[in-house]
Amino acid sequence: MAGVRLDFSGWSRSAIYTTVTDPALTASGRLTGHVDVTLRNTEPPRESIGETLAFDLLGPGDVAELKPGGVLHMMPPPGTADFEETKCVYTELSAADLPWRYTPELAAGRTLRPWIVLVVGTPAEAALQPGGTITLTDGVLAAHDLRHSARWAHLQDDADHPGLHRVVRLLSPRDLAANTDYIAAVVPAFAADGRPSWDAGTAQVTLPVHHWWSFSTGQEGDFPTLAARLKTGGAADLGRAPMRYTPLDGGEPLLVRGALAPVGSVDDAVPPSVAADLALRTGALIDPRRPVISLPQYGDAWVADPSATVWGGVFRTDPRHRAVAGLGLKAGIDAQDLLADAASAQAGALDEAAARIRHLTAGIAAARSLWTRRLPADPIRRLVLLGPALRRVLTPSGTVLARATGTGRPLPSAIFSAAARRVLRTGPARTALAADRATDPRAVLVAANTCPPLPPRAPKGLPHGDSLSEHTGTVNLDKAIAAGVASEKVPLRRFSRLVESFDRSPYSPSTVRTFDQVMRFWLDRGAEGQPIPLLAMLTILDPPDGEQPPEDELLTLLRGLGHGDAEPDTDSLLELATGLVTRPPERPCTPVALDALATAVGSAFNPTVARPFVADRVLETITGLDDQALTPPELCPDLDVPAWQLLRDRHPDWLLPGAGTMESDRVIAMTTNPAFVDAFLLGLNTQTIGELRFRNIPIRTGCTPLRQFWAHTHPTGESYDDDIVGVHRWPDASPLGSPGHRPPAATSDLVVVFRTPLFRRYPQTVVYLAPTPLNGTDPDWQAEPDLANRILPSFQGVVTPEIVFFGFDLDPGQASRYWVVLEEPPHGVQFFSGPTPGMTPQQVAVFTDPAAHPDGGSFADAAFADPYRVMIRGASLIPVTT
Repeated sequence: MAGVRLDFSGWSRSAIYTTVTDPALTASGRLTGHVDVTLRNTEPPRESIGETLAFDLLGPGDVAELKPGGVLHMMPPPGTADFEETKCVYTELSAADLPWRYTPELAAGRTLRPWIVLVVGTPAEAALQPGGTITLTDGVLAAHDLRHSARWAHLQDDADHPGLHRVVRLLSPRDLAANTDYIAAVVPAFAADGRPSWDAGTAQVTLPVHHWWSFSTGQEGDFPTLAARLKTGGAADLGRAPMRYTPLDGGEPLLVRGALAPVGSVDDAVPPSVAADLALRTGALIDPRRPVISLPQYGDAWVADPSATVWGGVFRTDPRHRAVAGLGLKAGIDAQDLLADAASAQAGALDEAAARIRHLTAGIAAARSLWTRRLPADPIRRLVLLGPALRRVLTPSGTVLARATGTGRPLPSAIFSAAARRVLRTGPARTALAADRATDPRAVLVAANTCPPLPPRAPKGLPHGDSLSEHTGTVNLDKAIAAGVASEKVPLRRFSRLVESFDRSPYSPSTVRTFDQVMRFWLDRGAEGQPIPLLAMLTILDPPDGEQPPEDELLTLLRGLGHGDAEPDTDSLLELATGLVTRPPERPCTPVALDALATAVGSAFNPTVARPFVADRVLETITGLDDQALTPPELCPDLDVPAWQLLRDRHPDWLLPGAGTMESDRVIAMTTNPAFVDAFLLGLNTQTIGELRFRNIPIRTGCTPLRQFWAHTHPTGESYDDDIVGVHRWPDASPLGSPGHRPPAATSDLVVVFRTPLFRRYPQTVVYLAPTPLNGTDPDWQAEPDLANRILPSFQGVVTPEIVFFGFDLDPGQASRYWVVLEEPPHGVQFFSGPTPGMTPQQVAVFTDPAAHPDGGSFADAAFADPYRVMIRGASLIPVTT
């Protein structure tokens, strides 16, 4: 439960037990509660009466069975065959108070015995009986002393979020034995009368069983004990095996490095006598009269003369590499059906692909002939001819037709239709009265690509509204608004006329003087370009109803305009007028560059180029083929077969020579051997290509169908990386194992080999490398490792059930600066059932001294089994070199 802080408590049950003040039990084994009850009359005379009521709380004798769903989870799960004998068996229940709900006792602080307990015994000690009962005998009874049963139940909570993730458990304290069958059962800890179900003197008891399941333990030891046995080193000759060259008598055996070899090891030089003899025996036998079967010439499937290359020449001088290639050849023979079936699966659509390519080549040949003989030379006339196909030609932003005739283009889409071609086709009924070149497709396309002029302001022969204002002497609103917007001022000529024409006769001389002063003030300010209260002035000069205001109302309005206190509004009116200015409608129109369009479309359709566009469209529908000319396709299958497994299954001693001499509980650092991988895959591919051709599967010349040996996991986790590139790409001057034979990312890898039962017992164990912080240039093994930059294995495998290896994409020379980390796989929450090797005296006392942790909460906290992380110094596997 990473990231969760657990809190354990010893019990939880209803608050009704606070009403019990006397622990004495009734004859039925029940506790008695008391509660004070008072009755009051709410009406007069409002008297009241009180009394103490006694009631019984249900006890264990009142429970017949648990309801379905009462048990949620069991550890170990039913039927488990290899449970750790050092861990507690437990069950999780559905209700937080269930283990203590019917306990006929009162709690003493954090301590309260549960009314049900979990017992674990062998089938002989715990015998299931008909009628839902179980008989427990001395062995299981002695292991479960009910005096300490308060330790066997607890409530777990999330310390940071109380009440959110509560879990209640019953534990069995029994320390299990290895390789033993067990039965776990939930039984009542108290009899119907409230007494314990058994005591130290009970030899046998038969009890109701509320729930049970069976399981078995595995061999002795758990993750920490098995991991603690690991030691580094222990096999001096691991990774090398002796080989004698039998055609020559005597001589020292040659040491052959396996697929996994010692870090920093190299192949010894071949004795000259051995090299000379092997060269004689592997020379090509030539008989001009008939073919001669001779020894394999490794590499002749890719190069004409392998002996002329450095990597191919070694097979004529070094029997070790020739033997490894022979192992690959033999693996190809043994696995021929597997490999042929895999290649056939990839070749399943080869005939269909060949038919598509034949149809494509025939179509391209016919199209080239038509293009040369029938298409017009003028690009635009060619565009007219290809127009009906433009709706099917795609670009990143749509079809060519949509881009050429869309919004803002003068060309209508119908002009490229087949119907338009028929209309423009020469014929008596259609073109007899047409003007010259009126049906010329090129001229029509050019004319249609012209943007139309804007419509006239008035139809021909009819006056426009602007001319009417001129004849009537009225102000044209469009022109007035436009003039104001252009000058950024409100035109005041109209307002001066309104002031002059204002009828002053109905008003007194003083009112007229006030009127003239106010109007002159604001007209002068307006003439200076300052804002004025235009709407307030119009209310006086041009009222909506056409009637001038009475004198008293006029004086009120003038006072509001006087002394410059009125709110100017001409700026707002100018802003409004800017949006009201009328203009001729704008019609965006961009003619198409017909010459460029015609050239681009012609290039897309042109079948005379070296690689026509249509060829790519067809070949995109065929997968699994290399990029090649338009010829009948040949297959180069990519067989994702980890070759190391073929070697392991047939010749495991060559995968890791000396693996049988490796001591148990050992960890050793090795490295991959690229020269071995090259030789083995060369022999395997030689045999596989011959076998596939023998089975009439068309294999392309230069193909290398098997390029994986270790099957490195790609960083994305979705595929596997190759260990070699195609043999046809190996440089002639490169030796076996050369970096030029591998993909750019491939290197010699660090491989950590374990011989331990740990991985057989815990196959989900996580293994990785963690960098060690540096103290200057030296690793600081006392500092916390950098777990955030861990390196996970890129490949892993099993040599025998107890010998496993993990390969890392790391230069083996850098391994001395890393921790090798093993993390125990998560099993859920677990608790130790007894002392284990390496525990401190305080930890041992948890299990040997019940008084140290008498309640279930403190016992669960002390016995909690944290997942283990085991760390091995890389420097102990590979000494630091300077």
